Amino acid sequence: MKRSVIAFALALAVLAPPAHAAMTGWTEVQGGAVRLIASGPMKDGHYEAGLEFMLEPGWHTYWRYPGEAGIPPQIDTSASANLKSKEVLFPVPERYDDGFSESIVYHNGIVLPLRIEPEAPDQPVTLSLDVFFGICNEICVPGDATLTLDLAPDGETDSLAQTLIARDLDAVPDAAPSEDLQIKSVTLSADGDALDIEVLAPENTSPDLFAAAPEGSYIGLPKHTGQSSGSHVWRLSLKGMKTTDSDTALRLVLSSDGRAVEQLFAIDPDWLN
Repeated sequence: MKRSVIAFALALAVLAPPAHAAMTGWTEVQGGAVRLIASGPMKDGHYEAGLEFMLEPGWHTYWRYPGEAGIPPQIDTSASANLKSKEVLFPVPERYDDGFSESIVYHNGIVLPLRIEPEAPDQPVTLSLDVFFGICNEICVPGDATLTLDLAPDGETDSLAQTLIARDLDAVPDAAPSEDLQIKSVTLSADGDALDIEVLAPENTSPDLFAAAPEGSYIGLPKHTGQSSGSHVWRLSLKGMKTTDSDTALRLVLSSDGRAVEQLFAIDPDWLN
């Protein structure tokens, strides 16, 4: 298992900064640890970096939207130098039910890949992250870390960091739907209190659906309500859904049998009235 308990023990055996120039040392928090990694020189105009979480057995942290409870990762790069833009990518998460609420989480070990674009490509980037996140088991605690790496256009490739980032890049949902894995429609339910979401997934698989709404929203998880011949329907309550002046998109991630797709749908203002 690529995110096993053994991997956790080995990774945390030495918490001092490692010999890898493209990795920070681990910052230990209750229930796990976090570090910043980078694969090496620029590729296609950007650096590939990653925020790596290593969690103790039974502990979890959260997706870009936590679900009914939890703290999503908050990543501040304002202290960086020569940074034009960053993009945080989120691998497919898991649905977690603790008996009181449902959340959207990651267990064991996970890398959130980062695409880092420099202002001046021929100059090094100082990538400095202030990270705040939630980590839970029977209790939930906040975690925070300040992590800094220098990324150079002529830097050496770090094969371990490259492997870790590539592993979880493979788990990031595709942007384009496929013929047998797609979100077909999002419509207002008959009672006007929820959205009915129809999807296609390969037969004999167990798909799941995750939703994130604009900042300030507090929505639950979609509930599976039925299926027939590869077509599934989920219902998502509109309670707590909001839009902002700059964001009116409902983000939906459909996963099935090791594959995933992410699609955006415009939130109709009439749905929220």
